Amino acid sequence: MALHQGSHQKIYRSRHSSALGTYAALRRTACKTVLLSAPPSSLTGHQLPRNTAARRPKFSSGYCWSPAARPTRNGIGLNRRHNGMGTVAHAYNHVSRPIALTEFREAIEAVCRPRFPMARSARPQRIVMAISGGVDSMAMAFLVSKLLRTFRGNKIADNPAYGAIASVIDHQLRDGSSHEAAQVAKELRKLDIKATVTPLSWKDERSKGLNPSELPNLEGLARTYRYRALGNICNYLGATSLFFAHHRDDQYETVLMRLLGGHGYRGLQGIREANSIPECYDMHGVYKSGLIDDQLKANPALSFRPALREMKRLRSIFRDEKLTEPWGDLRSQFRHLDLAGGYPEYGTVEKNFDVPYLKPLETEDGGVMIYRPLLEFDKARLIATCEANNVTWFEDHTNLDPTLTTRNAIRYLVRNHKLPKALEKPSILALAKRAKRRTEYEEAEAYRYLVREAIVKDFDPNAGTLLIEIPTTRVARRRGKRHSLNLENKPRKEHRKLIMSIAVRKLMDFVTPEFHLPPLPNLENVVYRLYPHLAPKRGPPPKTFAMAGILFDPVVTGTSVKWSLTRAPYTSNQPLPVAKLHGSLDHRLRPTKEEMAERGESPHQARPLGWKKANLFDGRFWIRIGYNNRGIFRVQPFRPEDGKVFRKTLSPLRRAKLERLLKHYAPGKVRYTLPALYGVERERDHYSQHVTQTVTLLALPTLGIHIPGLERWVRYEVRYKKVDTTLLGHEPRGEKPHVGRYRPLYGAMRKQKQRRMYKYRERR
Repeated sequence: MALHQGSHQKIYRSRHSSALGTYAALRRTACKTVLLSAPPSSLTGHQLPRNTAARRPKFSSGYCWSPAARPTRNGIGLNRRHNGMGTVAHAYNHVSRPIALTEFREAIEAVCRPRFPMARSARPQRIVMAISGGVDSMAMAFLVSKLLRTFRGNKIADNPAYGAIASVIDHQLRDGSSHEAAQVAKELRKLDIKATVTPLSWKDERSKGLNPSELPNLEGLARTYRYRALGNICNYLGATSLFFAHHRDDQYETVLMRLLGGHGYRGLQGIREANSIPECYDMHGVYKSGLIDDQLKANPALSFRPALREMKRLRSIFRDEKLTEPWGDLRSQFRHLDLAGGYPEYGTVEKNFDVPYLKPLETEDGGVMIYRPLLEFDKARLIATCEANNVTWFEDHTNLDPTLTTRNAIRYLVRNHKLPKALEKPSILALAKRAKRRTEYEEAEAYRYLVREAIVKDFDPNAGTLLIEIPTTRVARRRGKRHSLNLENKPRKEHRKLIMSIAVRKLMDFVTPEFHLPPLPNLENVVYRLYPHLAPKRGPPPKTFAMAGILFDPVVTGTSVKWSLTRAPYTSNQPLPVAKLHGSLDHRLRPTKEEMAERGESPHQARPLGWKKANLFDGRFWIRIGYNNRGIFRVQPFRPEDGKVFRKTLSPLRRAKLERLLKHYAPGKVRYTLPALYGVERERDHYSQHVTQTVTLLALPTLGIHIPGLERWVRYEVRYKKVDTTLLGHEPRGEKPHVGRYRPLYGAMRKQKQRRMYKYRERR
């Protein structure tokens, strides 16, 4: 008996060594962090494991838990599971209550806010739910199904919801996963929810002879493939809302993991309630794109035009006003109104005819958004919801293994150990809310600074360039200025540097080809170059530098310094970005009869089969083509050696226009970062079977210049990536006029002034 007990304890210690190591690290983190505060009594002493969490029976691969098979005692739910220590843990669900439908509806309204509030009408859409079969996702599926049945046409984000689709991702990493996914889909259909099962193929890994379950970066690859599969499903269904079932306990575990990893307060915000879908950066219509194509449809999902009934009502109002008041009386009244007085540039518009006209590219918007409406609900309430409504859910035994992942170890510690008060759920979630609120305040302050000072002077989407002007530092005009507002004050200076870092990162998003912007600590040197007064010591004069694929080039004119942000030139040691235009054709956007009439084509002539799916070039330009032959096309940067041959194919007028466009919009090396459309011709030698490839420059799409006759067999369309257009078109507001403040009769400054005057009178 003693031997059996000792061996059992030995197995227990080896199995949970990583969990106890994580627990020790969490205790050290709680003692060191300054953001958390806890009484000393809660940080001392080591507590032995205790069994307070509800457990489920464990099977070999995964198991189904049904409330009908759940044992009860005197009408109270009782969960039983062997805890590994020779005893049985009992947990009663006394406090947790099911989630009410009104609570869930309010949570959705708080999370799914309108993205386009200026839309006049919206077409009903379906929403997509990512379902794993766990208790959290099954509870969400039940609540969504009940919500759509009870409140028909309930608005989610911008569109009314008329149905829901559940997407079950089968990772194909263990035997029996396909059967379990089919069982989950079967249970979802019982809730009147359409379900689809999408298996992950892992074809790239299997073609190389690799076992996906043995890859070192398995979690990252599975996450990428899972998000891309969900993005394809949303794009196919035309859905822009994707629901995830992360709950309050997940938020707690995430913040604990980031606290253990040494993240700052920005990383301690936890899981966001709403964000764009990640890992789908090159998928048009999924990641921050697709709104323009939606507006071109006959029945768009969002309409920014007034409805037909509203237009008729406005016409009748204008018609009645025109009949009641003659136009002569209205014109006489308009003469007495000085409407142009508030516009100083009215009547003095200067046109520079030396600048060639180039139609600006449209900027993309839209895409799929991920919403998490259950972040304010505990997992216990989700379990109570499923139990109260007889909803079956499935459990994965790998989530209970504390030696498998860090999250599992933290989950085990939270359930079986008494953590310090500073690491308990209320303290950690309060910390996350404070971090989120502080981050929002800083982001808002940086945005106000960019708008107030009108930092952005010009943005050209055709070349992907940005011109900014940094204002000079204002000197205090009064001696009595508060010390906290003085730029030489160290805390104030550090805060100012942080706000400038956030502002610089917002500006870099206009030009950078990278999907992830650099973190704020990495932008310290950039801030010192753009704002020399924030640097610890005086630096050299402004000079060119590069950061995150962006070239910062100073433009010094007199006392002011402007900075030109352009795409950094491609170096010889990095591969050039290439977008191969292949894939299925999109037949939903065929050319109309009016468009063919403008080009002088008849409907019976050979016309493009349709638009190909747009490809992302260099992380900045969305490019797609349509053609009526089976050619091979490629988009890559404009090469200097192709310019001479390309110019010879143009007419003298087009050649002169090209030179003017390049000189004004893409001077210097900027022109060699522009996307160029190339045609690829391949010839095979019948004897040696050697393939010769010839690449010919056909067009510069962003400038609208192409070889003669190209429009008859190839069409192209270019758009710029999504940027924050609200930062454009502002004028600097300047300083407000000085307003006299109330000065107390007996203040410190007044007493000092009277004391000096008294000494002056004594001298006289």
